[in-house]
Amino acid sequence: MHANLLSLSLRRISTTAIILFTTLFTISATSFAQVEQAASTSSIPNSVATNTDKVVQSPMSDTGDQVARLFVEDRVTLEFMAGAMFSPCGVGPTVPVYNYQQDNIRLGWMLDSPNSWGPCSDIDSPLRGNFEAIFEVTGSYVWYSFGSYMVGATALVRYNFIQPNWIVVPYFQCGSGIIYTDARDAANQNAIGANMEFTPQCAGGIKVLIADNFTFNMEASFQHISNAGTSARNLGVNAVGGFAGFTYYFDNLWLDNGQH
Repeated sequence: MHANLLSLSLRRISTTAIILFTTLFTISATSFAQVEQAASTSSIPNSVATNTDKVVQSPMSDTGDQVARLFVEDRVTLEFMAGAMFSPCGVGPTVPVYNYQQDNIRLGWMLDSPNSWGPCSDIDSPLRGNFEAIFEVTGSYVWYSFGSYMVGATALVRYNFIQPNWIVVPYFQCGSGIIYTDARDAANQNAIGANMEFTPQCAGGIKVLIADNFTFNMEASFQHISNAGTSARNLGVNAVGGFAGFTYYFDNLWLDNGQH
C-alpha cells in the first residue's frame, strides 16, 4: 500500500514538473522576446533603420528560404522536449524492463550557416544544412521497474538539414552525458550498478516552423545507460522512445543587431 501511494505521489510530481517546465519556458521565451525587441529598437543606428538594403539577416536571404534567417551562425536557441523511453529494445543484453519519462531543457548555439562550407553549401544539395552545439539539462521519472529518478547533463552536436522554401527541418544529433540515479539501490538487477552513469545517445527528428521564432519538434531517440565498468554491475540499459516539444530562436544576444 505504501509503495502504491509513493508511486502515485511521484507520478503527480512528474506531471506537476512538466506543467511547471512548460509554463517557465513560455514565460521566459516571451520575456526574452520583449527584451530583444526593445534592444533592437534602441540599438539600430538611423543609417541602418532608414536603409533596409543594408540589413542582411542571413547569407541565404536572397534564396527565398523561409528558415534561412533562423539557422544562421551564432544564433542561440532555447528548447524544451518531453517524452518517454522504453527498455529493453532488442539491442544489447536483455535486462529487466526499465521505462522512464524524461524532460529535457536545451540551450543551442548555431556553429555555422548552411552555405558556409564544402559540398553541403550547394543550394541544391540534399545535405545542405548547418551544425549546432547543444547543452542539455535532463530529468527522468522511472515509472516501471527499479529505481525512481535520473538527473544530469548532456552535450550534443546536431546537424540541421535545411532546404530552400521548406518550413520543415529534419535533423540528426549525437552526444553523451552523465546522470545521477537511485537505480543502483535495487540489488535484484545487474543493469545499473553505480549512482553516476554515462548516457551516450543519438536521435533524429524534425522541426516545423509555426511562428517567426518558434518551431514544433518531434524526435525519435536511442539512449544507452552504463557506468563504463566502474561498478561490478554494468550490463547497461538500451532504450528507445520519442519526444515532442518546442524551440525558441533568439534574435539578438551577442550578434551585432542580429546580423553578421
